[in-house]
Amino acid sequence: MKKMIIFALIMAISVATPIQAMAESVTQSDVEMQPSEQNIEQIIDEITSEPHPINSDTIQNVKEYIIQYWGDLGYDEIECQKFEYNDENNENAIRRSSQVDVFLAPTAENATIDGTGENIIVTKKSSTDMTKNLIISAHYDSAEDSVGANDNGSGVAAVLELARILKDTEMPYNVKFILFSGEEKYMLGSRWYVGNLSEDERKQIIGVINIDTIAEKSDLGYMAMIEGNKRPDDIEYDDEGLKKLAELNKNSMSDLFTSSDRFYLTMATNSDHYPFALVDIPAVSIVQDWQDGLNVNDSSDVKENMDMQRIVEVIEKVTEVLSEIPSNN
Repeated sequence: MKKMIIFALIMAISVATPIQAMAESVTQSDVEMQPSEQNIEQIIDEITSEPHPINSDTIQNVKEYIIQYWGDLGYDEIECQKFEYNDENNENAIRRSSQVDVFLAPTAENATIDGTGENIIVTKKSSTDMTKNLIISAHYDSAEDSVGANDNGSGVAAVLELARILKDTEMPYNVKFILFSGEEKYMLGSRWYVGNLSEDERKQIIGVINIDTIAEKSDLGYMAMIEGNKRPDDIEYDDEGLKKLAELNKNSMSDLFTSSDRFYLTMATNSDHYPFALVDIPAVSIVQDWQDGLNVNDSSDVKENMDMQRIVEVIEKVTEVLSEIPSNN
């Protein structure tokens, strides 16, 4: 996750309900339905032994681990979505981010290929509504000089553990678990993914919950990052104006998180929710509050600086949110 926040402000109130609310029609035991710190820590150990930026040999090892993990859970619809990129074209697209079609097409025809990335997708199909999709995502690449324990091993561990917990839970919509590559190159993977969706495919997405950098030791809560295009000409960019701006741009996904006083609303463009927001798909990134600073993108981002209970806390909140999303959304 890039250290570039646009706006930050506060919202919230309520108390989280237990994860068992999702399990009424499930035959799994309560223990199996709970997040496992042991599983989480093992995932972190496996995927953060060395830096694994996009287009590296080491990220291939992480990819293979993720595919094996999902396969061992019994998921059989695993897709690896490969994309090529050109660094100059990517930089040009970033500079022209206000032009959505350009921003979502970071590679151009006939350009030199500077590298490749792969998004990894597994689909948990609903037996009641096969037309609607909810996306739960994280990025699995690290910065070049970091093993990426928190950024974003924590998000990957949360997504993999959610896939385990929800494996045999009947859902009223399809759930797509997506691990994006290239977030550290300004969201290459998610931009490519959204840019290649048809209009009908975009309409079938009821929301996106992205998890990014949640587990450095801290007593602070979490940001629910959103983005939107509602910016009145008369807005004052002071604290009150920024609160108003976030209120104007909140969406159905962010509302479900900010009902808890551990999550507050923030406008930002620096995680994988952003490409979805640009095409009006309700999207939120859950990121830990960094007002005290974070050890990311360098050698200080290691497991020893993490609190696995924070990953458990986010997983529990996500499962609560899933139980509150209307099936006819």
